[in-house]
Amino acid sequence: RSQDSVHMIGSVATNRQGRDLAWQFYKDNFDLLKSRYQSGFLLSHLVKSCSENFNTEEKAVEVEQFFASHPLPGSERNVAQAVETIRLNSAWRDRDAADISNFFKMK
Repeated sequence: RSQDSVHMIGSVATNRQGRDLAWQFYKDNFDLLKSRYQSGFLLSHLVKSCSENFNTEEKAVEVEQFFASHPLPGSERNVAQAVETIRLNSAWRDRDAADISNFFKMK
């Protein structure tokens, strides 16, 4: 079923090794995904699941720029939430990365 692909892509995106693959797949297949799922729940879910797991400011900017040039009516809130989550992840990483690294080095 076509709706199962949304969950599969989202599952790949939650994995550290898969998040870049899922995001690239989303960007490369944007027109197909947009026409297949139109502006429904599944497309909004895919927006967040493919983009919110990043943790750098560069990715936050990339996501913002992508959706600025590829508007998706009805998903503006999900895009904003995903970008906010990316920026929070980035801030957390920047703030705590050294402490976490030191913790694991002591073990």
